[in-house]
Amino acid sequence: MPVDELRPPFDDPRWERGLALFDGEEFFEAHEVVEDLWHETGGPGRDLLKGFIQAAVALEHHRRGNPRGLRSVGLTAEALLRRAAPGTGGIDAAGMAADLEAFRAGVERGEEPPWPRVRRIGGAGAPEGRTGP
Repeated sequence: MPVDELRPPFDDPRWERGLALFDGEEFFEAHEVVEDLWHETGGPGRDLLKGFIQAAVALEHHRRGNPRGLRSVGLTAEALLRRAAPGTGGIDAAGMAADLEAFRAGVERGEEPPWPRVRRIGGAGAPEGRTGP
């Protein structure tokens, strides 16, 4: 499918599917679903999609026992997520970056922190009353 710089990528059902997979700790699958959307998207929102994908990949690296992958891909994800405008995609991207950073730091200290979750904010696709992790 050609890149569409006008269509908002966050109205696509694959975005919601990716968020649900991420929260279900199905990081590889979340990355696959949203990566397809990222390939078809241009313009605003593209960095958030890439940051989300990289966050999922970083967590999958951790799951597979690759601490270097968690660190290197996680740092990239955090930077991309922090660049997103507040509210883009119906999520708190900066909060997600902070959660990923805290997860990485915990792992590096030898802890077993809980998996990060998507922090949804108001709008389409946000479950009733869910505003945080």
